[in-house]
Amino acid sequence: MVFYLRIVWQAVLFFPFAAPLIALPFLIHHYRKYGGMTFARFFLAYSLVLYALCAYFLVILPLPSQEAVARMTGPSTQLIPFSFFRDLSKETGFQLTEPSTYLPALFSTFTLQFLFNIVLLMPLGFYLRYYFRRKMLSAVLITFGVSLFFEITQLSGLYGFYPRAYRLFDVDDLICNTLGGFLGYVLTGPLMKVLPDRDEIDKRSYQKGERVTFTRRGLSFLVDMFF
Repeated sequence: MVFYLRIVWQAVLFFPFAAPLIALPFLIHHYRKYGGMTFARFFLAYSLVLYALCAYFLVILPLPSQEAVARMTGPSTQLIPFSFFRDLSKETGFQLTEPSTYLPALFSTFTLQFLFNIVLLMPLGFYLRYYFRRKMLSAVLITFGVSLFFEITQLSGLYGFYPRAYRLFDVDDLICNTLGGFLGYVLTGPLMKVLPDRDEIDKRSYQKGERVTFTRRGLSFLVDMFF
């Protein structure tokens, strides 16, 4: 857990530099479309960027040295689906007939890694349903695509930076990540009953855009002067 928190902290430190580059074009597009910007829209956009950074850092980091990767001799792919259940007993000592093995197996690194792969893309399912209004099939396919991007990044040795794959391409990771996106999509349903309605957010943006404030006039003047 400390390991994951350390990587998340690195993403948080990088966030102030990456957020303007990633979120600002989107916010400008939104401002031009609606004529205004609400706090809810601003928060959703920047929280999405922060989540994307954390997910990417958790998958990619830590980066080993090139020398360490060159010395690796293990397999680079694992293409047998649901191998987690096949290896559970071997890796954790889990025995179905021995209740005393349940908790140690549940809190083992092997099981926590499996659960982490499910949780990793659950927030993506939330954003796809609530913010981008995607249908379930579309959300599942996008989640699968994001997971595949992560796995190919590792398999390709960070797109040629390393002489070989520095982490295992595991089909179980694809399954778990996609399942997580699906669960996030489903669990968003009850949350939408208490979250601000998307149509209401758009309506407030339009209403805010109808009022040309001194700040907006001043900002427009400065932009015109710059160009």
